Amino acid sequence: DWVEHLGDQNHLHVTVGTRKLVTLTDPDTALEKGDRVTIRYRSPLYFGSDGQRLM
Repeated sequence: DWVEHLGDQNHLHVTVGTRKLVTLTDPDTALEKGDRVTIRYRSPLYFGSDGQRLM
């Protein structure tokens, strides 16, 4: 959906099915809005609709 450049990392805000995800990439990864990406889960964090961490 969109890329947030934060200096030492990029936050990728993506939609997978009906779920919204935020994932991290290195700052030198060349991505633009609308690019297709593959996501590999390494250390996922889960949050409820209230913003509280679930696990």
